[in-house]
Amino acid sequence: MKILVTNDDGIESAGLHTLAEELSEHGDVIVFAPSSEYSGAGAALGHIGGGVPLISKVDRPEMPNVAATYTIDGPPALAALIGCRGAFGFQPDLVASGINPGWNVGLAIHHSGTIGAAVTAHSLGIASLAVSQHTVPSGNGQHWDVAARAASNLMSEALSHQWPLNINVPNTADGDQLEVCWSDPSDRVPWGFHNPRLVEVATDSFRLEFEHDGPYNNSQGTDTHTVQANQISVTPIVTSVAASLGVLPPGA
Repeated sequence: MKILVTNDDGIESAGLHTLAEELSEHGDVIVFAPSSEYSGAGAALGHIGGGVPLISKVDRPEMPNVAATYTIDGPPALAALIGCRGAFGFQPDLVASGINPGWNVGLAIHHSGTIGAAVTAHSLGIASLAVSQHTVPSGNGQHWDVAARAASNLMSEALSHQWPLNINVPNTADGDQLEVCWSDPSDRVPWGFHNPRLVEVATDSFRLEFEHDGPYNNSQGTDTHTVQANQISVTPIVTSVAASLGVLPPGA
């Protein structure tokens, strides 16, 4: 099996390294990740010039326990697109994006670079999953291995599913005790952009202020409730149009 691993936090992210090493147990892993941070990039391909993305360079750093590693000076969706189109001499069987430090729940599905890579792969007919881990302080940092094992255990679902999967994992050391639940996205506004307002600081010049905390639907069955209940949330990434038409993936 050929597995392409990317992320939106850059090649140095510990979550990326842990995910790549875990998935190497299932096949040949090619890491193709941004050289720097691209959080919030969604499915953007970056600056387009002359009808094609402008790519300044592709490097090949070292990473243990994977078949090959490359970085690109561009967003994760671009890495997924290029990788799925055969840049490395093959079409991957699976694209795995993550592990993102911080959950990607609610309305973040429309904006997350982690999810954007998975959606891009899916649009090209490649099975995909995006995996993120909540950042509630645990006293011992992120338990990346727990999120990586969750992704590994859900690979078969991603490979058999007609939709890319958004996986959100609690930050806990008790990974073997976590229940996996299919969830719907809540209406949580990403990154706490609540009540934005312009505050004038000079003539025709303003400062943007907003509140970090605000209400959202956290009812049982939503992704936010599932993670906060210390369970693994799995959400098929379905567009709002598909959802409104009742076009839902089987088993969701």
